[in-house]
Amino acid sequence: MSALSRFAVLGVLLLTPALAAVTPQEVERTADTAALAVDGLIAPCPASVRQASASARCVTSDLNLAATRKALSAASKLTLYGAWRTDGQGRVYNWVTLPSGYVNIGIVPGSDGAGTSLILLTPSAQKPAPQPAATQPAAQPPTTQPTAAAKAQAPAPVPAFKRALRLTHPRMNGADVRQLQLRLMVVSKVDPGQGGDGWFGPVTEAHVIVFQIANGLKPTGVVDLTTWNALFSANARYFDAQAAQELAKRRR
Repeated sequence: MSALSRFAVLGVLLLTPALAAVTPQEVERTADTAALAVDGLIAPCPASVRQASASARCVTSDLNLAATRKALSAASKLTLYGAWRTDGQGRVYNWVTLPSGYVNIGIVPGSDGAGTSLILLTPSAQKPAPQPAATQPAAQPPTTQPTAAAKAQAPAPVPAFKRALRLTHPRMNGADVRQLQLRLMVVSKVDPGQGGDGWFGPVTEAHVIVFQIANGLKPTGVVDLTTWNALFSANARYFDAQAAQELAKRRR
């Protein structure tokens, strides 16, 4: 089945009208968590997915389908409904449980045929069907292992710090810059849309400076290990993105 045909099937079988209680912001936060789990990037969704749900978000993964599923299952901040399921057409899917409802999360092979995957997230229109009894895990004796609730409260893993990011000529670019830009948008509560452009320019530098000020760091505009860890921490403090835009204008 071609990539376009597979996405058309997704539009019919996976993407349904959203529950009123599940907001686009909750879908965005779930997509951000999924991106961090697979070290992936927020990416534009295929046209059929966008047409089926305006709130849908997509994440690219450099891992194959099985490895992507494993990474998502291990993510402490993704509370999955149950076991992964398959539609028999190369797609596996599950639901992320939120206090307000459910977000459907599906994985399909990437369109480049290079062993990559695409993660699709959309609000679910109905409660997931009960897990088949045959697949329910057997009762386990009490152990000292962390409970599922404790895991859900654990902070998401910080993406690996690869290099210090700063404004240079020519400008730095790459996947780590896009990760930085996406996280800055999330912390400043800005709609990430299609994510950053992957280039570390004056606007990105200004956002880093305002974030550093809001979080008690030296406002250097350089993303060193300390700033990187603070930005991806669960305790990262909100900063005003508009103030960053104004700073970038003044520094031109």
